[in-house]
Amino acid sequence: MKYIWYWEWSYKDREKETELSTKFEEALKKTPEKFPKMGKSCHTGRGKGFRLIEAENEEQLTNLVGLWYPTENFKLVPYFYGSDLMGTVQKWSE
Repeated sequence: MKYIWYWEWSYKDREKETELSTKFEEALKKTPEKFPKMGKSCHTGRGKGFRLIEAENEEQLTNLVGLWYPTENFKLVPYFYGSDLMGTVQKWSE
């Protein structure tokens, strides 16, 4: 499933955030299957932004959120493409 992962952290937590970022990058390289596929980070302000991610299962989402939990407020919003919706609507309208 595809999600928009909105995140926000306080600038006073920047040292811990940097620590977690390093830990995350190492874990992602070592065991990529434990985390969702990650798009590029898009920053929308100081300590705020979002990423598009694609998770195969809930465990990947749990691993992602669990790692960042100490410093970040987050929100995961599922999304799908309009073309996918139209195909489904047509299928069920017949």
